[in-house]
Amino acid sequence: MENNIIQKIREFNRFYTGIIGVTNNHILESSYSLTEVRVMYEIYSNPEITARLIKNLVNVDEGYLSRLIKKLVRQNIIEKEKSKKDNRISILKLSKKGEIIFLKLNKNSSKSVKKLISHLTSEEQKKLIKNLQEIHKLLIPKNKNEH
Repeated sequence: MENNIIQKIREFNRFYTGIIGVTNNHILESSYSLTEVRVMYEIYSNPEITARLIKNLVNVDEGYLSRLIKKLVRQNIIEKEKSKKDNRISILKLSKKGEIIFLKLNKNSSKSVKKLISHLTSEEQKKLIKNLQEIHKLLIPKNKNEH
């Protein structure tokens, strides 16, 4: 039975990543990977964010995240500035260019979701949200030491 559950979850994952436009490791027909966009989102949403906090939020390998941040700095999408509280720590911020890119991707993502659910009635949309919340609740380990 466990293999059947795993197969069904993987089947849904393939279905959903296709629907939300994650193909060839890029999202929303952009040149950015899902991880790059997620890093931009976390920087945009969290003032005073550090690479360590992003690593914990995104659950990504530290070396990979370091290379990704360096790439986004070279592309002038994010900027690093020394923390006023601790000179050893860099605070990450979106550059003006980075903010424009992120806001466009964010707007396109919202449009995509709106289109995705446009055929649903109001009641079906409420049911979908309830089910998504239930999935979220079920997948959070009751004891964080479990996995």
